[in-house]
Amino acid sequence: MANITKRTGKDGRVSYRIRVSDGYTAAGKQVFRSTTYTPAPGMTARQIEKEFNRFVVTFEDQVHRGVALDTSTKLDEYIEKWFKEHAEPQLKPYTVYGYRRLVPRISAAMGHLKLSKIRPTHLMAFYDNLAETGMRADGSWLPLPALIEQLPKGGREQFAGRAGVGVRTIHSLCAGNAVSAATADKVAAALQLPREQLFKPRQRSSTLTNETIRHYHRFLSSLFGTAVVWQLITENPCDRVKPPKAEEREVAFLDENGVHELLQALQDAPQVYATMVQLALITGCRRGELCALRWSDLDLTAGVLAVNRNAQHTPGEGLIYAAPKTKKSRRTVRLSADAVELLREYRQWQTEERLRLGSAWTETGLVFTAWNGEPLHPDTVTSWFRRFQIEHGLQPVTFHSLRHTNASLLIAAHVPVTVVSGRLGHAQTSTTTNIYAGFIRSADAAAADALDDVFARIKATKDIG
Repeated sequence: MANITKRTGKDGRVSYRIRVSDGYTAAGKQVFRSTTYTPAPGMTARQIEKEFNRFVVTFEDQVHRGVALDTSTKLDEYIEKWFKEHAEPQLKPYTVYGYRRLVPRISAAMGHLKLSKIRPTHLMAFYDNLAETGMRADGSWLPLPALIEQLPKGGREQFAGRAGVGVRTIHSLCAGNAVSAATADKVAAALQLPREQLFKPRQRSSTLTNETIRHYHRFLSSLFGTAVVWQLITENPCDRVKPPKAEEREVAFLDENGVHELLQALQDAPQVYATMVQLALITGCRRGELCALRWSDLDLTAGVLAVNRNAQHTPGEGLIYAAPKTKKSRRTVRLSADAVELLREYRQWQTEERLRLGSAWTETGLVFTAWNGEPLHPDTVTSWFRRFQIEHGLQPVTFHSLRHTNASLLIAAHVPVTVVSGRLGHAQTSTTTNIYAGFIRSADAAAADALDDVFARIKATKDIG
């Protein structure tokens, strides 16, 4: 049974403090959860009574189900409750992992504040602080050539055990990828050499991007939005705060000459990677989408590819296959005749490999696999692609840049942005226009020039002055 206390403030405004028993501690002390109900201005007595009774019943139910918190609860406590009761049961593991990484800065800035006392001014001060120079703490280290020389092929697995790190980490290092300071120290200690002799700090901008700050805003908005639903607060403070404007992204891509050079070099690449790179260029699919692609997702007779899932790796979970982030990301992509032929040839090659390996082959139904049929890790694709570009003297771009290249070629060919957006699986067309604004302007300028030429020919033909 709820204990209700009516209060009248100095301004005459009435509120009600509600206390509900939530059992006993191990020491036998009764625990209470409390909240406050304040009628909205302009409500009639009948409306207040009806809404108040509903509020009390809901709060009692939340306490009994263990989802209600005291209004004196600090933000840090609520965040952990939010992860346990909301995020982990409902969100994808990779999304939860990404949100977890944002918690330390939020906790340092506002974790000590009561959830019910956080105001838009607190959020604005937090965003301003995030934008200050020096907020970016990368702390990662890049391998120097001296380290690569210490790790010849053939002995890397044994060295990984000696250093106390994963074999994949050692392969990633040898591919030129950065690692944390802790990992760099482990590797240096195993080699009995100073860290600075084997690694150099990765130099990155010391400020957070607007997009990163907007990511914090989205996370906080989700946090407070759930608190409103749970009736722990009456409104979401994020609704009254504007995050920084989205910046026009500078995306790396290959021009036609770069694509030609890459396709030429792929003739020397392993079949699985050569096919994957070409399919990325043709379809604009993400790395994780290609790693998760199954033969059952392809209909080569109809010439379509269905994107139904995404391969993701998170600490503690390992490699998992999750549904696409948005409904639009789950899509069907029409394949060109060349793409269909490419995949048919690749399927024939994979079939021959499966027969050749016999019992050593692990059947997973995946299109792109490791040598023995087991799943191909997305990071393995990234590492191989970086090495391949260096070995062949190609223009250095990321694997994700192949997706940008696909978009740039479509836009240059004057394919409608709505079509480009659909093929890429963007949730909104505005996402496409924001990312590829530069491409669109260039294509629009080319179209304007082409129109000038058309009118010039018409005038010359009709002898118009």
